[in-house]
Amino acid sequence: MACRVGITTDPKRREAEWKSECPSMRNWKIESEHYSKSEAQKEEDRLAKLRGCVSARGGREPENATLWYVYSFTYRPRQANQSSG
Repeated sequence: MACRVGITTDPKRREAEWKSECPSMRNWKIESEHYSKSEAQKEEDRLAKLRGCVSARGGREPENATLWYVYSFTYRPRQANQSSG
């Protein structure tokens, strides 16, 4: 299983987005909460490096948010599609 970490201001919405995009998602977890985006980003980077996870950069998060969550989950990577015909 592969793993991914990221940050968000809305964990329920982000979890639903990932479930839709990555049906094999398992073990969704909120790792920590931070009052600044920069601190959350540091923790995301630290966990990604420590665990060998993909860092989920990007997103549509409001810059003026007051609480940032660091999340993680595991998933089964998609196999490369082999076209036939």
